[in-house]
Amino acid sequence: MSQQAERPEPLSRLGLVEVYRPYFAGEARSIGLQAVAAFLGGMAEAVLLVVIARLAFSIGGDASPSVGLGPLDQVHIGIDALFILAVVLGLARFLMQTASAQLGSSQAARLTVRLRAETFHDYALASWAAQSEIDEAAVQDLVIRRVARVAAAIVVVSGSFTIAFGLLALLISAVTIDPLSALLVVGTGAFLFVALRPLSQLAKRYSGRQVTAGLKFASESLEAITVSLEIRAFGVSNEVAERLDRSTREESRAIYLTTFLARFLGAAYQLAAVAIVLVGLYVVYEFLDRPLASLSAIVVILVRSMNLASSLQGSYHAAAESAPYAETLSADRAALQASVAPSGDQPTPRHPALAFEAVSYRYQTDVEAPPALDDVSFEVAPGEAIGIIGPSGSGKSTLIQVVLRLRQPTSGRYLVAGVDAAELQDDAWFEEIAFVPQDCRVITASIRENIRFFRAGLTDEAVEEAAKRAHVHDEIMAMADGYDTVLTNRGGGLSGGQRQRVALARALASTPSILVLDEPTSALDMRSEALVHETLTKLQGSVTLLIIAHRLSTLKTCDRIMVFGEGRLQAFGDRAELDAENEFYRSAIELSRLRS
Repeated sequence: MSQQAERPEPLSRLGLVEVYRPYFAGEARSIGLQAVAAFLGGMAEAVLLVVIARLAFSIGGDASPSVGLGPLDQVHIGIDALFILAVVLGLARFLMQTASAQLGSSQAARLTVRLRAETFHDYALASWAAQSEIDEAAVQDLVIRRVARVAAAIVVVSGSFTIAFGLLALLISAVTIDPLSALLVVGTGAFLFVALRPLSQLAKRYSGRQVTAGLKFASESLEAITVSLEIRAFGVSNEVAERLDRSTREESRAIYLTTFLARFLGAAYQLAAVAIVLVGLYVVYEFLDRPLASLSAIVVILVRSMNLASSLQGSYHAAAESAPYAETLSADRAALQASVAPSGDQPTPRHPALAFEAVSYRYQTDVEAPPALDDVSFEVAPGEAIGIIGPSGSGKSTLIQVVLRLRQPTSGRYLVAGVDAAELQDDAWFEEIAFVPQDCRVITASIRENIRFFRAGLTDEAVEEAAKRAHVHDEIMAMADGYDTVLTNRGGGLSGGQRQRVALARALASTPSILVLDEPTSALDMRSEALVHETLTKLQGSVTLLIIAHRLSTLKTCDRIMVFGEGRLQAFGDRAELDAENEFYRSAIELSRLRS
């Protein structure tokens, strides 16, 4: 992830409250209502259990016409009235539990939706510098697996509020009925909860290993999908499958240990809870003189309390197990949020001049290496077509990213119509500039939506006009569904040349005044290259073109050409000047002639 924001304190030093508190921000009212509903439901349940215990004792022991109720030993209620009271309490408990369930479920659903939306929002709005440091597998892990695990933990934590306050009500009732017996069992139960806590901490550590192993598997599996064609062509499917199997086994051990601990903890807690109740009863039997009716009621309540306490222990364990996912998710979101550069407030004029003044750029992940751009200065007039050439690693791609405002100069100034580019308002800037990458990708949608590309303001007429300018309209209309033909995200249904021209149409649909192209013809056949070249020729003079190019045909479209080497602008001029003065340009031209 991006290094621009500090990660929070290591998980081993953070309690679960600190880990999960950010996810429940703004939920105080919901939690309070859940607490009230759960507590009232717990009190209704406690009284109901007392009534049932007293009814059973009375009916089974003697046919007394009245029974003392709980601590109100002087208040006698007839058995018929007790039956009616039990029904009323049962309904009250049901209503309170239903209200608590509705509140908790609504909160869990709301937080899950918010978490997913906000996490992807953080990634989508992060700077390109931060996004480019995260490989695709890590992005998928962030917005899918980690969000899913934390969302599941949120459901558990939200449900634990209901359990906790219901348990509190039962325990208060038990203490009210028979303080000594209740406190004996409650104190022992609290000791048990603390004693078993190290197992949850151990599960937390194993869960942290699961995060790392899962990310490794996600990276390797996505990599295998990306190069699936090469894997099949080289006949190494078994070797790749074995590699993924090794990664799966690494993750499976962590899964086994965390799952085993969760189930073992539940069984151990239940066994210990039964032992506590039995020991407590034995102590009361041997050493204390307690009324049998009160004792029967408190036993029923405490057994029910132990069941709730077991559920609460399970919730705590589940929350601890998911804590590494929650913490790393918070840390990565913080890093993405910190990377966002504030939008300026200056408008972007139509057809602006562009200029670099001693611009340098250095990647933070490679501080020991020379800068990717080193003291670059130039001016580009509106409507000029500029070619950009140079060997691999010479700084061409970094230059384009700075021009697009995807990266901010480390030093120097990038000026647009004389205004520092950092001061431009983002939306206005994006209306003036468009980009065609070398590796053009499509989304799973119709061709029309691929050209529109989430810009709802673009009409169907603008989409089709852009396709005509990119010389792909006729080929689209020749398809059975025309512009409604659905593409897959791997480009199914289009040739490489068609996909490149659909991407060009996507860029032209918004009628930009600046168009940046990264080697737009490097992988095209002669016909597709000729069509793209024709489009670029027609754009000359009306649109500022910045083109990373290697082919001679593309360079002929350019008014002037930049030659980059080792991050520096080594030459900038027209073809005649470069042919006379620059060795790399002459070599590139000669190589292009040989290839053609």
